Amino acid sequence: MARPRGFDEESVLDNAMNIFWSKGFESTSVQDLVDETGLNRASMYASFGDKKALFLRVLDHYSQKVSTERFTKLRSIEDGREAIETTFRDTAKTGCTDGKHKGCLMVNSGMELAPHDPEIAAIAHQAFRRVEDMFTAAINRGMAHGTIAKGKNIRALARFLAGSIQGVQLMSRRGADRETLDDYTTTILSTLD
Repeated sequence: MARPRGFDEESVLDNAMNIFWSKGFESTSVQDLVDETGLNRASMYASFGDKKALFLRVLDHYSQKVSTERFTKLRSIEDGREAIETTFRDTAKTGCTDGKHKGCLMVNSGMELAPHDPEIAAIAHQAFRRVEDMFTAAINRGMAHGTIAKGKNIRALARFLAGSIQGVQLMSRRGADRETLDDYTTTILSTLD
Protein backbone atom coordinates (compact mmCIF):
# COMPACT_ATOMS: atom_id res chain seq x y z
CA MET A 1 0.00 0.00 0.00
CA ALA A 2 1.40 3.39 -1.01
CA ARG A 3 2.16 5.84 1.72
CA PRO A 4 0.16 9.10 1.47
CA ARG A 5 2.13 12.18 0.55
CA GLY A 6 3.10 14.37 3.46
CA PHE A 7 2.74 17.60 1.49
CA ASP A 8 0.16 19.65 -0.37
CA GLU A 9 0.96 19.21 -4.07
CA GLU A 10 -0.70 22.47 -5.12
CA SER A 11 1.31 24.41 -2.55
CA VAL A 12 4.54 22.79 -3.76
CA LEU A 13 3.67 23.64 -7.38
CA ASP A 14 2.82 27.23 -6.38
CA ASN A 15 6.16 27.62 -4.61
CA ALA A 16 8.11 26.01 -7.46
CA MET A 17 6.20 28.21 -9.91
CA ASN A 18 7.23 31.34 -8.00
CA ILE A 19 10.93 30.51 -8.04
CA PHE A 20 10.93 29.52 -11.74
CA TRP A 21 8.93 32.66 -12.52
CA SER A 22 11.36 34.90 -10.66
CA LYS A 23 14.65 33.31 -11.71
CA GLY A 24 13.90 31.42 -14.93
CA PHE A 25 14.54 27.74 -15.57
CA GLU A 26 18.31 27.82 -16.10
CA SER A 27 19.03 30.06 -13.09
CA THR A 28 16.86 28.03 -10.72
CA SER A 29 18.90 25.35 -8.99
CA VAL A 30 17.60 22.17 -7.45
CA GLN A 31 18.64 23.65 -4.10
CA ASP A 32 16.46 26.71 -4.84
CA LEU A 33 13.54 24.35 -5.43
CA VAL A 34 14.25 22.44 -2.22
CA ASP A 35 14.45 25.69 -0.26
CA GLU A 36 11.32 27.17 -1.88
CA THR A 37 9.10 24.08 -1.72
CA GLY A 38 10.21 22.67 1.62
CA LEU A 39 10.65 19.22 0.07
CA ASN A 40 13.90 17.35 0.41
CA ARG A 41 15.62 16.24 -2.78
CA ALA A 42 14.50 12.62 -2.48
CA SER A 43 10.84 13.60 -2.08
CA MET A 44 11.05 16.07 -4.93
CA TYR A 45 12.59 13.56 -7.32
CA ALA A 46 10.25 10.77 -6.22
CA SER A 47 7.14 12.94 -6.60
CA PHE A 48 7.98 15.10 -9.61
CA GLY A 49 11.03 13.65 -11.35
CA ASP A 50 13.96 15.80 -12.35
CA LYS A 51 14.05 19.60 -12.55
CA LYS A 52 12.66 19.69 -16.08
CA ALA A 53 9.80 17.30 -15.24
CA LEU A 54 8.89 19.54 -12.31
CA PHE A 55 9.14 22.58 -14.58
CA LEU A 56 6.74 21.01 -17.09
CA ARG A 57 4.29 20.33 -14.26
CA VAL A 58 4.70 23.95 -13.16
CA LEU A 59 3.94 25.22 -16.67
CA ASP A 60 0.76 23.16 -16.72
CA HIS A 61 -0.13 24.40 -13.22
CA TYR A 62 0.53 27.99 -14.33
CA SER A 63 -1.65 27.55 -17.40
CA GLN A 64 -4.51 26.10 -15.36
CA LYS A 65 -4.28 28.59 -12.52
CA VAL A 66 -2.69 31.91 -13.50
CA SER A 67 -3.39 32.04 -17.23
CA THR A 68 -7.00 30.97 -16.77
CA GLU A 69 -7.50 33.74 -14.23
CA ARG A 70 -5.57 36.31 -16.28
CA PHE A 71 -7.85 35.80 -19.30
CA THR A 72 -11.18 35.34 -17.49
CA LYS A 73 -12.44 38.80 -18.45
CA LEU A 74 -11.33 38.35 -22.05
CA ARG A 75 -13.58 35.30 -22.25
CA SER A 76 -16.47 36.50 -20.10
CA ILE A 77 -17.14 40.19 -20.80
CA GLU A 78 -19.88 40.24 -23.43
CA ASP A 79 -18.67 43.31 -25.35
CA GLY A 80 -15.47 42.13 -27.00
CA ARG A 81 -13.85 45.55 -27.12
CA GLU A 82 -14.43 46.06 -23.41
CA ALA A 83 -13.04 42.55 -22.80
CA ILE A 84 -9.89 43.31 -24.79
CA GLU A 85 -9.38 46.74 -23.22
CA THR A 86 -9.90 45.40 -19.71
CA THR A 87 -7.49 42.53 -20.31
CA PHE A 88 -4.75 44.86 -21.57
CA ARG A 89 -5.28 47.46 -18.83
CA ASP A 90 -5.27 44.76 -16.14
CA THR A 91 -2.09 43.24 -17.59
CA ALA A 92 -0.35 46.64 -17.60
CA LYS A 93 -1.51 47.32 -14.05
CA THR A 94 -0.47 43.97 -12.60
CA GLY A 95 2.85 44.19 -14.45
CA CYS A 96 3.87 46.93 -12.04
CA THR A 97 2.24 45.58 -8.88
CA ASP A 98 4.49 45.41 -5.84
CA GLY A 99 7.53 46.20 -7.99
CA LYS A 100 7.88 42.48 -8.78
CA HIS A 101 8.01 42.87 -12.57
CA LYS A 102 7.76 39.12 -13.19
CA GLY A 103 5.98 39.29 -16.53
CA CYS A 104 4.39 36.02 -17.65
CA LEU A 105 5.98 32.68 -16.81
CA MET A 106 4.90 31.19 -20.15
CA VAL A 107 6.29 34.12 -22.16
CA ASN A 108 9.48 34.22 -20.09
CA SER A 109 9.97 30.47 -20.52
CA GLY A 110 9.31 30.65 -24.24
CA MET A 111 11.93 33.36 -24.61
CA GLU A 112 14.46 31.51 -22.49
CA LEU A 113 14.01 27.93 -23.63
CA ALA A 114 12.03 27.61 -26.87
CA PRO A 115 14.97 28.38 -29.18
CA HIS A 116 16.75 25.21 -28.04
CA ASP A 117 14.02 23.04 -26.48
CA PRO A 118 11.37 21.74 -28.91
CA GLU A 119 9.11 20.54 -26.08
CA ILE A 120 8.99 23.98 -24.46
CA ALA A 121 8.62 25.57 -27.91
CA ALA A 122 5.52 23.42 -28.54
CA ILE A 123 4.03 24.33 -25.14
CA ALA A 124 4.68 28.04 -25.75
CA HIS A 125 3.16 27.78 -29.24
CA GLN A 126 0.02 26.10 -27.86
CA ALA A 127 -0.31 28.80 -25.19
CA PHE A 128 0.00 31.52 -27.85
CA ARG A 129 -2.69 29.83 -29.98
CA ARG A 130 -5.07 29.65 -27.00
CA VAL A 131 -4.63 33.38 -26.39
CA GLU A 132 -5.00 34.10 -30.12
CA ASP A 133 -8.25 32.12 -30.17
CA MET A 134 -9.57 34.05 -27.13
CA PHE A 135 -8.79 37.34 -28.88
CA THR A 136 -10.47 36.07 -32.05
CA ALA A 137 -13.66 35.33 -30.10
CA ALA A 138 -13.53 38.73 -28.37
CA ILE A 139 -13.02 40.56 -31.69
CA ASN A 140 -16.02 38.76 -33.14
CA ARG A 141 -18.11 39.76 -30.10
CA GLY A 142 -16.93 43.35 -30.42
CA MET A 143 -17.82 43.48 -34.09
CA ALA A 144 -21.24 42.04 -33.30
CA HIS A 145 -21.72 44.77 -30.67
CA GLY A 146 -20.49 47.44 -33.08
CA THR A 147 -17.61 48.47 -30.78
CA ILE A 148 -14.85 47.14 -33.04
CA ALA A 149 -14.67 48.32 -36.62
CA LYS A 150 -15.84 45.73 -39.15
CA GLY A 151 -13.83 44.82 -42.21
CA LYS A 152 -10.67 43.98 -40.31
CA ASN A 153 -8.74 40.76 -40.83
CA ILE A 154 -9.89 39.10 -37.61
CA ARG A 155 -7.17 36.42 -37.44
CA ALA A 156 -4.38 38.92 -38.18
CA LEU A 157 -5.72 41.33 -35.53
CA ALA A 158 -6.02 38.48 -33.00
CA ARG A 159 -2.41 37.47 -33.68
CA PHE A 160 -1.31 41.08 -33.28
CA LEU A 161 -3.15 41.37 -29.96
CA ALA A 162 -1.78 38.03 -28.71
CA GLY A 163 1.76 39.13 -29.59
CA SER A 164 1.15 42.58 -28.12
CA ILE A 165 -0.01 41.25 -24.77
CA GLN A 166 3.22 39.28 -24.67
CA GLY A 167 5.00 42.56 -25.38
CA VAL A 168 3.29 44.19 -22.38
CA GLN A 169 4.41 41.24 -20.24
CA LEU A 170 8.00 41.39 -21.54
CA MET A 171 8.15 45.14 -20.97
CA SER A 172 6.90 44.55 -17.45
CA ARG A 173 9.58 41.91 -16.93
CA ARG A 174 12.30 44.35 -17.90
CA GLY A 175 10.93 46.87 -15.39
CA ALA A 176 8.90 49.30 -17.53
CA ASP A 177 6.99 51.83 -15.46
CA ARG A 178 3.22 52.18 -15.41
CA GLU A 179 3.16 55.23 -17.71
CA THR A 180 5.16 53.38 -20.38
CA LEU A 181 2.93 50.32 -20.16
CA ASP A 182 -0.20 52.50 -20.33
CA ASP A 183 1.11 54.37 -23.40
CA TYR A 184 2.00 51.10 -25.13
CA THR A 185 -1.42 49.64 -24.28
CA THR A 186 -3.29 52.71 -25.55
CA THR A 187 -1.46 52.48 -28.88
CA ILE A 188 -2.24 48.76 -29.18
CA LEU A 189 -5.92 49.33 -28.43
CA SER A 190 -6.15 51.98 -31.16
CA THR A 191 -6.03 49.12 -33.70
CA LEU A 192 -9.61 48.27 -32.70
CA ASP A 193 -10.94 51.55 -34.20
